[in-house]
Amino acid sequence: MRLGVLADNLLEWLALHLGLVPVPFLQTLHAVGLGRVLMGATRLGIFEALAKGPLPAAEVARACGLTEDGARRVLEVLASSGYLRRRGELYALTRLSRRWLLRDSPVSLHDSMLFRYLEWEYIERAEDYVRTGEPVRMHEEMTPEGWELYQRGMRSLARLSAPEVARKVPVPKHPRRMLDVGGAHGLLSVALCRRYPGLRAEVLDLPEAVEASRPLLAQEGMGDRVVHLVGDARHQDLGEGLYDLVLVANLIHHFDEPTNRDLCLRIARALRPGGYLVVVDTFGTGARRGQLEALADLYFASTSLSGAWPLESVTTWQRDAGLAPQRYRRLVTMPGFGIQAASKPR
Repeated sequence: MRLGVLADNLLEWLALHLGLVPVPFLQTLHAVGLGRVLMGATRLGIFEALAKGPLPAAEVARACGLTEDGARRVLEVLASSGYLRRRGELYALTRLSRRWLLRDSPVSLHDSMLFRYLEWEYIERAEDYVRTGEPVRMHEEMTPEGWELYQRGMRSLARLSAPEVARKVPVPKHPRRMLDVGGAHGLLSVALCRRYPGLRAEVLDLPEAVEASRPLLAQEGMGDRVVHLVGDARHQDLGEGLYDLVLVANLIHHFDEPTNRDLCLRIARALRPGGYLVVVDTFGTGARRGQLEALADLYFASTSLSGAWPLESVTTWQRDAGLAPQRYRRLVTMPGFGIQAASKPR
């Protein structure tokens, strides 16, 4: 999957085909502008103002504390992009915005849109990384407010894929105990524990992440079945023969190769015979990468210590730890991401 410039009519399609359309212009100015409008409309409460029904621009402006002229211009951008529908002077939510951007939607990306503001600052510094090789190190820079926004944003994305991950993750029969390494908000552990009633989970993460995520996990009402464990995955002693499942989701792209290799070794030791190490991440498969994977690789490299690791590297770490890699499985609900599991021999 990738973002691109799409024609609205035959003439535009022909101009694209003939190379007459300034694609770089459209993929920068227009993409940046639309992204900022979506972020702003979320933060300003425009979608929430329209949740109960269609309104004219003046009413939206009054509800959100905006100027009527400014509100109308934003509403027109949203309407032209499929997020709103305009009939006469009234603007209404479409299925797209109602599903993804209302705060109370089961698959709401509201918090993810707000996290874009923090990511915007990081992406602005990507050129510094390209020039110097020195990443932003976002996890060391974030304030307590940033950590809270980060975890809420990650949780909103995890909510989309959690049911699919829970279905596709291999587990031994009657699993009892799992470790979620770097899982913070714990939503993937919650989904797995709900699927397997006898399973309990420990969610290992940094103190700042646990502090920001504790209220989010409490909202799931899992009691002592899913609990936080404060520690650093880079150094934590994970024990020996304790877990039926160890989940590492969206973490290895923050670590360099020696750290990931060592982590796999410690996880293999912590698994019970027949247990599984499951890595969920975006992988570069082979020499070619899709647009989403390539952008993710640059983003993670410029904001931490690593990037999107090739699938072959992950399976090598698993084999070298004495585990047997399983078939790679793509995630439909999270384009560009997938599951690479490995089992511990009995």
